[in-house]
Amino acid sequence: MRINLRRKSVNVHETPKQWIMKYLGGRGFAARAYYNEIGPAVDPLGPDNKLVFFTGPLTGTTVFSGSKSSVATKSPLTGTYLCSNAAGFVGAELKFAGYDGLILEDRAEGPTYLSIADDQVQFRGAKHLWGMDAVETQKAVKEEMGEERAQVMSIGQAGERGVKFACIMSDERSYGRGGAGAVMGSKNLKAIAVRGHGTVQVADLDGMRQRLTSAIPLLKETTSGHTEFGTLMYIEVIYETGSYPIENFQMTRHEGMENISGFIAKQRFKVRNTRCFGCPVACGQLCETKEGKYRGCRSRPEYEIAWAFGPHCGIFDFNPTIAAIDLSNRYGVDGISMGYTIGLVMELYERGVMPRERLQGIEAKFGNEEAMFTLIHATCERRGIGDLMAEGARRLAEAIDRKASYYVMHTKGMEFPAYEPRAFYGMGLAYATSSRGACHNVGGWTIRDELIKKTWDRFAVKGKARLVKTLQDVRGYIDSVGICTIPRRSLQLTDEPKEDIVNFATGTDFTGKLVTIGERIYNLERIILNREGIARKDDTLPPRIENEAIPDGPAKGHTITFEILQEMLDEYYQLRGWTSEGKVPSTTVATLEVL
Repeated sequence: MRINLRRKSVNVHETPKQWIMKYLGGRGFAARAYYNEIGPAVDPLGPDNKLVFFTGPLTGTTVFSGSKSSVATKSPLTGTYLCSNAAGFVGAELKFAGYDGLILEDRAEGPTYLSIADDQVQFRGAKHLWGMDAVETQKAVKEEMGEERAQVMSIGQAGERGVKFACIMSDERSYGRGGAGAVMGSKNLKAIAVRGHGTVQVADLDGMRQRLTSAIPLLKETTSGHTEFGTLMYIEVIYETGSYPIENFQMTRHEGMENISGFIAKQRFKVRNTRCFGCPVACGQLCETKEGKYRGCRSRPEYEIAWAFGPHCGIFDFNPTIAAIDLSNRYGVDGISMGYTIGLVMELYERGVMPRERLQGIEAKFGNEEAMFTLIHATCERRGIGDLMAEGARRLAEAIDRKASYYVMHTKGMEFPAYEPRAFYGMGLAYATSSRGACHNVGGWTIRDELIKKTWDRFAVKGKARLVKTLQDVRGYIDSVGICTIPRRSLQLTDEPKEDIVNFATGTDFTGKLVTIGERIYNLERIILNREGIARKDDTLPPRIENEAIPDGPAKGHTITFEILQEMLDEYYQLRGWTSEGKVPSTTVATLEVL
């Protein structure tokens, strides 16, 4: 479904058949549509930018957590290509309504929301919703539609005000990083509600059911920790290995960490598990603050965002962290970038790099809970220093002082998530080469191989390129097939995949093709980035990573020097078939049939 918001036109057409074997769906389809339709000169917040949503062939089926859908757009935060995905229920609902994808074009003349009920599309005024937070908006839209089961994607005040890392919320799931919510706000689009009454047909339902039944024992074995603790279970192992960054990557050890763990969250704050569409794992951990001034706040802390509003800001108490996550969800802002930017401000303030008058009396010291909440409000409402913070950490530092840029942990404008790359070098290469800027998902989640299973020496340089490339290619096809990454191992959707579940769904033989499809998608994204001016010069790590050794913990003394990164990049480019400058040559395009 292609919707022009200015003309209020709706056109439905078949998904190009030639895309299916090349890109599968989801992220792959979205990247191809981006390549075709969003040029390098497009302003991320201009009317020519588009929001491209696509589901995968497993989205909305009975496969374990076939819940994922992807969005591609030009990122306001990085100024380049952005891919993001969300679980929850909205992707499945879009499939039930009869659509593989949704492309939104141009800009509505005034505040608008879309109501999609099967083949009926309505453009509704949203002036009365403008100014509401993302959660209130979802409730109001469902009431107006008279469809409690409708799934609503919405933005909060952050998206309305063009905060460069605003996200699109759906329940408490989100298309999180890079600012897709700001793009939606720039289009005067407050919400998209979807309700479908159809079903997703699969080619071999009996075969799929038998395969899922046989996978249940492995599912229980590989996901029991996620059910009990969610992704918070990774706090302990990351901290124990000296890979957990604290107070803007200044240290990896702090006595306050005894109060931060998945076990503590479960024992003291957990209310119940929550789940996405078709998911038997239910990894979501709904938590509630039960005492003090934050009493009654509820949110689902994940590993990354609990770090961002926790130890990264010098806060070692789940009470304010849970409340801050709730607030960021309501504003509709990426919690990783929001929390990261606050922690950066705290370091700049303590070092005297941030002029005190810019903070207008805010004592932005590490551990100051009140300052953290004040800065969330200021950023999402674009008041005072928050107006600069809303531009993202890189632009904030550039506007303050040249010295400030030294302390910003980012690649290509995307702020670092909660892993210390100096403690395991594969993560550094993943950050440097990720298609959307510093990212542990798109870039490659090397934690299992380097820290948990320890199948790789985490400080080795040679060979890390193969590890990272493989993880990126696998993630490329996983994000495209429409399944969550947590239960995928139970279906053997790994670097040596058993493709039968995809074959049962589609009636097409993908045997031996999935990893190649992931590689093709990653090359397509790199072609887009090359077209937008991104090359080797941008595959970098911040100066702190190169110049400062980790001061404490098991990884004490380690850095990723310029020379180490260049060695890993040389090997990585060679494996990818790219030029020494990080560009995709025509020979690789032809060999992989990328276009």
